[in-house]
Amino acid sequence: MKNTLFSVVPFVFAVIVFPAVAEEKNPLQGIWEWVNIKNSCMETYIFDAANTGHITSGEETSNTSYTITKTPSAQGYYEVNLKIEKDNGGKDCGESVEDNTGETYKKFVMFHPSGNQYVSCDKEDTSSCVGPFQRQQ
Repeated sequence: MKNTLFSVVPFVFAVIVFPAVAEEKNPLQGIWEWVNIKNSCMETYIFDAANTGHITSGEETSNTSYTITKTPSAQGYYEVNLKIEKDNGGKDCGESVEDNTGETYKKFVMFHPSGNQYVSCDKEDTSSCVGPFQRQQ
């Protein structure tokens, strides 16, 4: 019994002292929805752990790859770089009909403390944001 206690104590110490060893979860991973209030058009974003995604915006569907910073900036924004790998060119919620295959976008996202909402911004300030995007899963 004594030997068991001594083998557990170093493990507990390591978990308490070195919590950063655990892998951080990507806060963007999941299924998100946003409705454009101008035309009631819904967008769905699916981001997976392999840094790929699928976006549906109206009639447009896109397959993407993306990166997200591991931690937010001092202002609270995560930088997301997204590339459209394949786009079907359908009419999107912005009422645009074009094939965006190959396009890249840099966005700054800020999450609500609950982790169930975020806004997507062109700059690290709220004047250029859309959302909130609502977590579905």
